[in-house]
Amino acid sequence: MLLISTGLGQSAAPTGIESRIEHGKVRRSFRIHVPSAVAESDRKVPLVICLHGGGSDAAAISKSGWTPLADRESFIAVYPEGLNGRWNDGRTVQKYIQQDAVTDDVDFIIQLLEQLIVDYPVDPSRVYLLGLSNGGFMTQRLANEHTGKFGAVAVQIASLPTAYLTGALKFSPQSPLSVLFMCGTEDLFMPYEGGKLTPNFTPKLVSSKTFDFGQDSAIPVVDAVDLWVKHNRLDSSAPHITKLPDKDPHDDCHVIHHHWKSEGSSTSVELYEIVGGGHTIPGGAQYLPERIIGRVCHDINGIEATWKFFETKKRE
Repeated sequence: MLLISTGLGQSAAPTGIESRIEHGKVRRSFRIHVPSAVAESDRKVPLVICLHGGGSDAAAISKSGWTPLADRESFIAVYPEGLNGRWNDGRTVQKYIQQDAVTDDVDFIIQLLEQLIVDYPVDPSRVYLLGLSNGGFMTQRLANEHTGKFGAVAVQIASLPTAYLTGALKFSPQSPLSVLFMCGTEDLFMPYEGGKLTPNFTPKLVSSKTFDFGQDSAIPVVDAVDLWVKHNRLDSSAPHITKLPDKDPHDDCHVIHHHWKSEGSSTSVELYEIVGGGHTIPGGAQYLPERIIGRVCHDINGIEATWKFFETKKRE
């Protein structure tokens, strides 16, 4: 969807240095932020790759709050940019069929990652990937097709395309991988219970080319989570479930944290179920009216929670 901002260190201006990389015959853009403490040291540090939502760009997500967190925690933050605000995440979206036919965003991100490991002091075992909405679907595709490249991934306000169950794509991660989901139960763009991804707008807008998503649909969030739980050979019947404190009783939301893990392994799957939350990141701004994107939950900070998940994970 559109610009997502969060409450941690939001910036009025884009952060990081705008850069480009040749991919095929196209100059692809990204922004990169290397904290001064990292630049002045020889030690290897984590890399966090942040994928924007559909209709957004690298500049927008670079303002979300990951850059000041990178300064505080000493990791490199990278913000790649999709073509025309779009990631080719494996879904069939009528508006982008021609673009997706010639755009290999999986290869672009992997090529960018490999170049960053050469050019910067990146610890290859601590590469983390997160994505919002369209970027969240793209995160799942990368995690599925290049599992061994990442220490952990985070899927936010997204699920898994039904194409992974109907045969057009195949859910076949090559190795265990820790995965975090963060999704609102009243998301008006990405239904928590699965189904067609049709915004809750007027019929005229829904039928327009802008929102003509064609056969685009997703499986329920809990089913996407279960696929990763079973892939990681975790006990799907015994998650640790915690209802987190309702810090803002006026936001009409609360958070339930689901955690699957096994004794002796750092691999885990987590779900932040944002009950009452919309197509928004917890702790963020109401970037569009509630009737369009739903509510923002203020009981947790989505960026802080995601980093807390990442920082304990390494590629095994």
